[in-house]
Amino acid sequence: MEATKPIAVNGLFKNKSWGSITFFIIVILLLLPNLFTPLRLNTDGIRYLKIIEYLTGNLGPNSDAAHDFFPHGYPLFLLALSRLHLLSPLSITLINMVSMLLASSLLAIRLKIENRLVFMALTMLSTINVKQFTLPIADELFTLLFLASIYLWTSVFKKHWLYIIPALAATLVSLYVRTAGIALVIGILLYLVYLNKGILFGQKKLLWIWLCSVIIVLAAFVSQLPLIEKRVAYIRQLNLGMMAHHPASIFDRLAIHFKELGEIMTNIPYSKLSTVINPAASNYLLIATGLLMCFILYKVVVNRQLVNTPAFWVFTVYLLMIFLWPFYDARFLTPLVPILIYSVFYYFGSMLKPVYIKYGYACIFVLFGFLSLVYSAALSLSNTFFLKHYGSDASLTDKYRIHFSKQQKNTPNPPHYSIDTDEVLFLLEKYDGKPLLPKIDGN
Repeated sequence: MEATKPIAVNGLFKNKSWGSITFFIIVILLLLPNLFTPLRLNTDGIRYLKIIEYLTGNLGPNSDAAHDFFPHGYPLFLLALSRLHLLSPLSITLINMVSMLLASSLLAIRLKIENRLVFMALTMLSTINVKQFTLPIADELFTLLFLASIYLWTSVFKKHWLYIIPALAATLVSLYVRTAGIALVIGILLYLVYLNKGILFGQKKLLWIWLCSVIIVLAAFVSQLPLIEKRVAYIRQLNLGMMAHHPASIFDRLAIHFKELGEIMTNIPYSKLSTVINPAASNYLLIATGLLMCFILYKVVVNRQLVNTPAFWVFTVYLLMIFLWPFYDARFLTPLVPILIYSVFYYFGSMLKPVYIKYGYACIFVLFGFLSLVYSAALSLSNTFFLKHYGSDASLTDKYRIHFSKQQKNTPNPPHYSIDTDEVLFLLEKYDGKPLLPKIDGN
């Protein structure tokens, strides 16, 4: 991705103005309390930590972790931190934050964004990112690897051939951290086809060979789909057979992903919006906003001529993979958050004339971002607030209550937990440790 001149994200601040610097510093300061969070577990976080236990021999070959389809790149990274005695909620949160800062910085460089600090701050204010910074999951680190790979491949196609080895390495590491990294491979191959479209369409024989190859590969994929589903977890979970037998299910998948795009654009998750607006109305509102997001993406791609960049093809492949995914979770879009934020602010700031739309949208986005930061900081600093508001699983809350109580009592011979009998308390005991700062209040 390249631009002929620096591009202002939204026209709110000049490059390196005191306003930009102050805005960035405020966002970072509001993020810092999250370094002192308790270990925040969710389903995937537990799975990653259990894979570490399997890799260290604490879980056997018949355990769920031994057969988990998650790649081992991220658990091995956490295991390396553990062996260096650096693995803690603080290091997890810090790495996630730095990963997203670096990822957004790389994109800002490629897009030649003028006010990079504002763009980076807006990316950090995304409620999806705020929620994930404190979780032991791979999404933020994968986003850095994903955008670093795009950055390097862009350099390669600008004939800086020395970048090809780090580009290949970053792509392979991305795949080892998350299988969604395959979007890089497919996207780069499609970009190569696009670059050579003149040769391809200029020679009918070559075009026929290419078309026949595509048809043969697709036919082989369809004929071997049952076998592929057994071997590849991602393909199995796509449940492509349902789409073939029930075409209406395609619209259901599209709806949930338009809803996710709507959450990113409005910067408010459905779970929060539905407490203020009727749940059904919230659902339709976010879907409509997601459709608007797609329109904005199209307009920005055309305006910036991004189709001529490898990034366009990689991002498009990733987005198509997401639209095939049958499950709802906006965090799957994390690698696209920086480019989505850039697109919407570029559209409102540079392609629409009404000033009140530009500033009105910016104020709404920033307001919800600050609210999410304050909410997350409260979870990090107050055990009482954490127990009342973290997650919706009552059994998980009970586990945290026991864990916090054990931390505060400091009994000489506290009970210890086994991963076989109580995996949550075992993981909290092993990976949370004592709080690094005193909490605001007790449990």
